[in-house]
Amino acid sequence: MRCFTLNIRERASMDLYFLEGAKKRPLVIVVPGGGYVTVCDEEKTAIKYNAAGYHAAVLRYSVAPDLFPEALFDLAEAVAAVRNNSDTWKTDKVFLCGFSAGGHLCANLATLWNRSSLFGDRQDIRPDGCILMSAVLTKKLDHCRDFLDKLAVKDGYKDLVACDMMVNEGTPPAFMCGTYEDSLGNFRNSFYYAEALGKYNIPFELHIFPKGEHGAPQYDDTIWSLPPDRKPVQRGYRMIDLSVEWINEMCYNI
Repeated sequence: MRCFTLNIRERASMDLYFLEGAKKRPLVIVVPGGGYVTVCDEEKTAIKYNAAGYHAAVLRYSVAPDLFPEALFDLAEAVAAVRNNSDTWKTDKVFLCGFSAGGHLCANLATLWNRSSLFGDRQDIRPDGCILMSAVLTKKLDHCRDFLDKLAVKDGYKDLVACDMMVNEGTPPAFMCGTYEDSLGNFRNSFYYAEALGKYNIPFELHIFPKGEHGAPQYDDTIWSLPPDRKPVQRGYRMIDLSVEWINEMCYNI
């Protein structure tokens, strides 16, 4: 494996994890959560995607005091870096995997990449698909609206952070996971986003599992699996494994 860090913008960088070989592979950019005030550690998730046969990366994006659209610009340039180095890095498709606020950021780019007022005319920043884990995606829920309004303080930006309202014909497909018990990334976020995708005939996959509050570890912190001595006995939800199956279906039509 080959690993290195790439500076993206002034306050953003990307840790890259490349598998060896001449074969071109999809690359998954993992976008951690942290409420836009910090960036959590998601190296284990990148390694999990490596184990599935993909190149992977972890984005360290701008957080407070920076506000929208700084983190959005960070992610856009990260996608562009992968696109523009596809021959050197042996990559083809680019997928995003975001958790919580990171999931919002992924859906934000998925719905705004073709907005000329933000990006002009660019094709190199469009992801091929988004994996959204317990993501905040709507303003239809009071606590989510409060969170997103604090992110976009300028009047001209306030609507742009409501991802379900920004879905358009250019939005890529999505894979969404959440839990019924999650009070912050309420499962209705995914429902509203899925409904918007459906209006444009954009494919999606959606899983809502019963257990687990927002950010509660359903898996071992190191290897993304349940330890054998976990008490009480609890089934694994296989969220990353399911997303791998979805990517394979997207890429190889299996």
